[in-house]
Amino acid sequence: MVNPLLKLVAVKQGGVFSRSQAFSCGYTHQQLRERLAAGRWEKVRYGQYAERAELSHLAPWDRETWLHRRLAFAVANSNAPGAIALSHQTALVLHRVPLWGVDLAEVQVSRLDGRRGGPVAGVRHHRGRYEITDLTQVDGLTVTTVSRALVETACTTSFEAAVVSADAVLRDHPIEPEALLTPARIEFWPGSTTAKAALAFADKSSESVGESRLRVLLHNQGLPAPLLQVEFDDAEGFIGRVDFFFPEQGTIVEFDGLVKYAGGSAEILVREKRREDRLRALGLEVVRIVWADLNRPAEVAARIRRAFARRAA
Repeated sequence: MVNPLLKLVAVKQGGVFSRSQAFSCGYTHQQLRERLAAGRWEKVRYGQYAERAELSHLAPWDRETWLHRRLAFAVANSNAPGAIALSHQTALVLHRVPLWGVDLAEVQVSRLDGRRGGPVAGVRHHRGRYEITDLTQVDGLTVTTVSRALVETACTTSFEAAVVSADAVLRDHPIEPEALLTPARIEFWPGSTTAKAALAFADKSSESVGESRLRVLLHNQGLPAPLLQVEFDDAEGFIGRVDFFFPEQGTIVEFDGLVKYAGGSAEILVREKRREDRLRALGLEVVRIVWADLNRPAEVAARIRRAFARRAA
């Protein structure tokens, strides 16, 4: 626990407070050392602390994102106001954009004060030109806008990772797809070719990280582009909405995430089986893909092509 004065400070800073802030709120050097030794407080980075957090209930990827967000607050709290903007994937974390396959080992910042770039103590400093429209405020922090952060990240990650975040941005933020590709200044950025390809491929109809990854897999394996989120009916009425539909091949591909049936009852499983039977009764092939399958792209593509062949026969 922290006293009420320090609590007010920390709440505004993502739970983080500096050594000097702790002292100004009445704590001594000895009390700081005692709380760290007892595990009541923990060091976030040099000169920045927080109450120890219990994160065992979080999934590994959620824990990584949570810790990165807290570290971003600590970095911001270590810099003078107006000196930096949190950028790249760090900004996406603060905008709460889903990430996959993106390195969160370093906090990404862009210098607004003209100082040098490069890696320093777990922080990657970037130099660049920023207009006022490139910056915004999230939880009291100066960050690059979601569109700018997405382009920055897409230039420094893989095509797959960029598509995952781009799909989510188009789905969850009021941005037109064309707006992501308009800044002419990215033309000569390192990685801009990959970024432009990923942003052009992005589709807001993709509803999860897994669906985005599967969509990239289908593309990379040379399969035709499917329709997304197609609804089906039969004589009984509405059957459901499917993740991917190949109309010419009469084949449906469904992605089952890690937790789709977590805690589900037998009734849920029976209902899903009934749904699949009704789709097959329409003369359609149904292929189910799970998260682990995404690590076997050739096998997934072969399964789908076999479904195409069965339908053609």
